[in-house]
Amino acid sequence: MTHTSRLKSYSNILRDNVPTIILAVFFLTEFLTKFLEYYGFEYHRIGVVFKVLFVIIILLNRVLPKSMFWQLSLLCVLFVISQVFIDYDLSFYEGVSKNVLYLSKYLFIFVVAAYFRSLKMNSAEIDHLINVVFFLLWVNFVVILIGTLFNIGLFATYGPNRFGYNGLIHINSHSSYIYIFALIYVVYNYIKTKKYSANFWMIVLSALLIGTKTSYLFCGLVAVYLWFYYRIYKSLAFYSLAILLLFSGFIFQEKLMSLFTTHYSAFVMLYNDSGIITALASRRNLILGETLALAFQEYWVWINYMIGGGFFNEIRTEMAFVDLYLFWGLGMVFYLKLYHHYISKHYMRHSFLKYAIFSVFFVAFFGGNFFTNAVIAIYIVVFTNGLILETKK
Repeated sequence: MTHTSRLKSYSNILRDNVPTIILAVFFLTEFLTKFLEYYGFEYHRIGVVFKVLFVIIILLNRVLPKSMFWQLSLLCVLFVISQVFIDYDLSFYEGVSKNVLYLSKYLFIFVVAAYFRSLKMNSAEIDHLINVVFFLLWVNFVVILIGTLFNIGLFATYGPNRFGYNGLIHINSHSSYIYIFALIYVVYNYIKTKKYSANFWMIVLSALLIGTKTSYLFCGLVAVYLWFYYRIYKSLAFYSLAILLLFSGFIFQEKLMSLFTTHYSAFVMLYNDSGIITALASRRNLILGETLALAFQEYWVWINYMIGGGFFNEIRTEMAFVDLYLFWGLGMVFYLKLYHHYISKHYMRHSFLKYAIFSVFFVAFFGGNFFTNAVIAIYIVVFTNGLILETKK
């Protein structure tokens, strides 16, 4: 083989494996970001650099369809106009520069979706990408177990006063939504095949060990679906197990309460101070009122009610759909239409998938940081492509 032909061969291999490389790089930079932040490095947002490079490459290669380009341009125009009218003590340039990161986070998933659509992958290539994702999640599962068994702070989801280990993943919301979409995929495959896979148990255990309320709520919603779908309410074994668990809980209630107050002390403190709703919402119910008052009474003029007025440093509730309105105004309808076209419409092919995507939106409403979560975009797109393939089989 000549030197030239060898270079062409390497080039072909590299081109064919670009999606795999992107997945691996995004995953590794997520951990590198977490590592640098944990040990107090001043600059730790390494992942942002790679995402910016990814977007630049996409734009230079003209991967975006013209229709999407003009749709995203319209959203950008709405954003710029909203920054002209919003009334805070910043210049127009300062306002845009402080909020453009969130603009890019909102739009990132569409760029990723357009890129993967441009690849026109066949079933084998999609299966390969799904396997790559599960390989990465298996690696993370091992790290989660190590963190849980040895109480390693680097691998924890939260600080020392709350249970949860998300392994190599940086932020709790990232891990929540990555495992939520992975759970949708493995549960759908279980419903189709009536067989449990190793991936199924790995994802379920990971979703429980990361310790976020968002993942617990979603797991509960999935359990409710399966309870009705398989008519478990007619099973004697179900009621026998429920009675056994209740009886065990009664016997060991002191130990369980001690365990709960130790590992969920922040929840207990919020409950004691402000009640169960505030504890369950992690103060978002209080932040909601404060944020709306700030936007409507101090920062917004009449036009912002129609086009929004994003100022995420202060005008943010961590409730996905509320923040979507605060950022885009009535433009959120246009944004959601785009999201449906590229993502959610592909979940309309089976009753479980319909239930699952609406459950995602439900937990996102209370959990926040869903639409502005650039890290999860590639996982959502890959799992969505996998589900498109599975529903056609």
